[in-house]
Amino acid sequence: MRTASGRLSCGAGDRRYAAYRWFTEPQVHAPGERESHARQMVADLRATAGRRAGDPVVTGLVERLRAASADFRRLWSEHEVAVRRADRKTLMNARVGPLLMDCETLMTPDQGQQLLVLTPAGGESRERLALLRVLGTQEFPVRAADEGVRAKPLNSEPG
Repeated sequence: MRTASGRLSCGAGDRRYAAYRWFTEPQVHAPGERESHARQMVADLRATAGRRAGDPVVTGLVERLRAASADFRRLWSEHEVAVRRADRKTLMNARVGPLLMDCETLMTPDQGQQLLVLTPAGGESRERLALLRVLGTQEFPVRAADEGVRAKPLNSEPG
């Protein structure tokens, strides 16, 4: 969903946080990646909580996640701390299927902003992305009046 300013948004409230969606909406993750990504996400959130100790936004999010998800509570209790800078993710695309992507997180010096860079992790994903470029995202519905009308080749003679 895009906001009025054109910015991509996943919703309001806690839904804007990837960690919250991950632990409360099981449909957001690809099969086979759940445990490893869950661990990375919790370890990264714990690192954020350490950097922003006492920040009510972070502590509130952690408390709401602990209340909402047994998986989150289990992983949070392990006290792993890590900052994710590189990762591999599978993105699901309705038109071309799964895309295995290398994901790198670039941070500003003050760690106030992040840039997520995704690149295909192999030949199959590169091919699927190339196919997606050809397919595009536009859909062209056929009008009832156009059905049955055949287009003439461009080099055809009049008549």
